Amino acid sequence: MMVLYGLRIFCHLSRFRRNIRLSALLLFGMWASPGSIFQITEQAGRLQGEIIVIKDAVYTGEEDPERAGMVRRDDNNPEESLRQRTLVGIDMFSDYQYQGGQWQGSIYDPESGNTYQSKMKLKKGNLEIRGYIGMPMFGRTAVFRPVSSCETFITELLAQIDQQASCSAD
Repeated sequence: MMVLYGLRIFCHLSRFRRNIRLSALLLFGMWASPGSIFQITEQAGRLQGEIIVIKDAVYTGEEDPERAGMVRRDDNNPEESLRQRTLVGIDMFSDYQYQGGQWQGSIYDPESGNTYQSKMKLKKGNLEIRGYIGMPMFGRTAVFRPVSSCETFITELLAQIDQQASCSAD
């Protein structure tokens, strides 16, 4: 009887690990909003969400005449030592774990400089990330399209980094 019970637990754990791996594999790749593209990968057993391109990648003369044409930096970061890093290349994710059919962790918002608790899941081919403070009901959900959908805003962002081939016909 104990052998059957142990075998049943092993099967459940194996299925759980397989579901986690499958869920992570479905997340891997590039995701886009009208203002940016980021890439989800796995490094050292954890999810990373690296910003690949942003729409307004350089400062304009109107917003900051002294830095006009310079690459946009992480100006709103609460840690002064990180304010000089460029936005492109930032890993926005931390402490993501797969729980209850979705990924949960923290996400950094460079626009505000805040880090929020977050949940992410795939829904109808899109990636939904809900950032919140305290309880998920007090948050906001952002929806990201797969870069492979090649919508107009995505091809325009890809052109900035000379990656239009990602959306060319085969």
